[in-house]
Amino acid sequence: MAFSVVGQWGSLFELETVAVHASLLPNGKVLYWGRRSNPHDTTRDSLNEHFTKSFLWDPFTGASKATATQPKLFGPGAKDVNLFCSGHSFQPDGSLLIVGGHLEDTKGVNQSCIYNPLADTWSAKRPMNEGRWYPSALTLPDGSVLSLSGTFGFIDAEGKSSSSTNIIPQVWRTNTWQPLASPPRNVLLSYPRLHLDPNGRVFMAGPQDQSQFLDVNASGGLGTWTTGPMRKAGAREYGPSVMYDSGKVIYIGGGNDANSGGTPTKMTESIDLKAEKVEWITEASMLFARRQHNATVLPDGSVLVTGGTQGAGFNNLDAGKPVHIPELWNPVTRQWTLMAEESADRCYHAIALLLPDGRVLSAGGGEYSPNNDGWPNLTKDSLTNAQLFSPPYLFKGKGVRPTISSAPSEISYDQPFEVTVDHSDSIDKVSWVRLGSVTHTCNMNQSFMRLDFKQRSRKVIVNAPANANLSPPGHYMLFLLNKEGMPSVAPIVRIGPFHTPAPLNPAVGSAHHATMEKHARASLPALNEKIITEQARPAVVVGLTSICPYGLGPCWGGAHDALQRISDIDVVRPVPDQANSLAFVYLKQDLLPDIDVWRSEFEKTANGSYVMRGFEMTLSGVVNKQRFSAEEQLTLVGTSTRPELPLAPFQASSKIEWDITAQAPKPVSDAEAGAYARLFATLADRGPPVTVQVTGRLQKYGANKFSLDVREFEVVNDAAATSKL
Repeated sequence: MAFSVVGQWGSLFELETVAVHASLLPNGKVLYWGRRSNPHDTTRDSLNEHFTKSFLWDPFTGASKATATQPKLFGPGAKDVNLFCSGHSFQPDGSLLIVGGHLEDTKGVNQSCIYNPLADTWSAKRPMNEGRWYPSALTLPDGSVLSLSGTFGFIDAEGKSSSSTNIIPQVWRTNTWQPLASPPRNVLLSYPRLHLDPNGRVFMAGPQDQSQFLDVNASGGLGTWTTGPMRKAGAREYGPSVMYDSGKVIYIGGGNDANSGGTPTKMTESIDLKAEKVEWITEASMLFARRQHNATVLPDGSVLVTGGTQGAGFNNLDAGKPVHIPELWNPVTRQWTLMAEESADRCYHAIALLLPDGRVLSAGGGEYSPNNDGWPNLTKDSLTNAQLFSPPYLFKGKGVRPTISSAPSEISYDQPFEVTVDHSDSIDKVSWVRLGSVTHTCNMNQSFMRLDFKQRSRKVIVNAPANANLSPPGHYMLFLLNKEGMPSVAPIVRIGPFHTPAPLNPAVGSAHHATMEKHARASLPALNEKIITEQARPAVVVGLTSICPYGLGPCWGGAHDALQRISDIDVVRPVPDQANSLAFVYLKQDLLPDIDVWRSEFEKTANGSYVMRGFEMTLSGVVNKQRFSAEEQLTLVGTSTRPELPLAPFQASSKIEWDITAQAPKPVSDAEAGAYARLFATLADRGPPVTVQVTGRLQKYGANKFSLDVREFEVVNDAAATSKL
């Protein structure tokens, strides 16, 4: 098919490492880094290096070279730091702020650092409140940068190593970190999809289905969160969102569907933040279901989707599952068109980045431990190669693109500026695309808007964006498109003002700062312990397996949301048991949860991103013996809110504690296997009725028919003999 219809891919070429992180710099070069120094190292634990090797790729020469310096930690000793799984966004001066990074999977570092493209140097900055692994960063209208989410490591109350979400948003302003109020839905998913709305608020489009807004400057600088509309597709991890026009966002695919064996969705949804009624609208579906794909806004406002997998699970690389055929979304027709086929798999840890010449860089993939056991993926799946895509607009008409002979290097808001083109150029559109900064399907810096203009012969008079809410200060690609839709090579233009952001409302006084400090010290582990002490009834334990290989600790936000929406549940503990892949919830009343209803309600929000393995309950009541056929069986007497409950022995299939490495239930101990027999013997010794607190797995074997596999019990009606058996 003609290149003017499907575009064209260039030949594969090699980079110096797997480009997991990539940013287009104001000088036109691409800064990139990966996870480790040798992407083809097959040794165990080679994925946990604690240093970074960053590189510059020059699109004009095709050459890569190491940056002049490499990133370090803040403080004495200047220790190395690994920026893998960090977040990043550009500051108004063109430097790149990087937040978080890698200690080990699920455990982030609290570092922040800046890359200066003019000097080609890294500089360490003050650390954040806690580590952040998989955080997002977003440049705000005043030029400061928001850092949100990410996970950090901690030791839990039982002395086990665990990880938790960093719930404190922080803003980098005046060379320091300032905390903001936590969102009301505390447990965020990793790499939140963030955009600026035309009112200057932060809009969080996903991955959770519940959109949220953050007004950073409200409440005296502490920030205020408000709830936005719900996306219809539910939680969708590893699906990108793109601002394809001013105030307009499209969310594309991702997640896992429960009703299709865990495959991702084709579904896309859009929202207009300037509309009278702000709501998500279902758009035409892609032709391929995708997860782990990238989405790049192009100079004409279309959106190019590259890579991803259509297979079930986290990062399915089975034959035929990676999608090599890109799709192009037209914002006018609202339809998707298939493009020319890419040469390589571009799934987990791949990137895509728009270049000033209108081509798209597609690179990376791999560099993880599929079984979360320290062993890296197959060498063939760590891709150090890259490829350039020329979209169809580069082959339109006579193949002659507009030529910009002069353009300003800096402009000011709401002021016209002049661009000079060739005498034969007839300009039809002018677009303004922020420099991309991408990782993990999340481009934290790209945005698009159209600019009004008038052409007078060779002079094109362009109206700059009206304010920083529409276009935060910094560097942009300025594209001029002719009537055939072919874009010019974009000059990179900086928009100001260029002053240093002012501190947040310093006149508020010490009470405000004390409140901010209180928020800075808050954490999910502390909230978790508070909930435990406040609850009168034992928790219901829910066995959950995340499709994400890193376990329930870092991949917890979607499950937390889904559990909280189950009608019987009152409170969900904000920290799961990562070691055993368990969640803890408290019911609104003393009842037996309907297992089928819980699974159905859970999947409405979480889709197929988790497997609900089972439930364990701790119940108190009188235990009696009843004869069924020739055998006696123990039963827990019913109450006004729950029916009589037959008890049964605990078996291997009863275990809900999970071994994430073996991907199997943990073994049953002798004590657990013998608990029912000991309870039976206790009744024989003492004679029924006996009041006990019994713990075990809840089973459903018919309509409103349940049983409990006894794992342990405690006699509670004889103070002298109270014991856990």
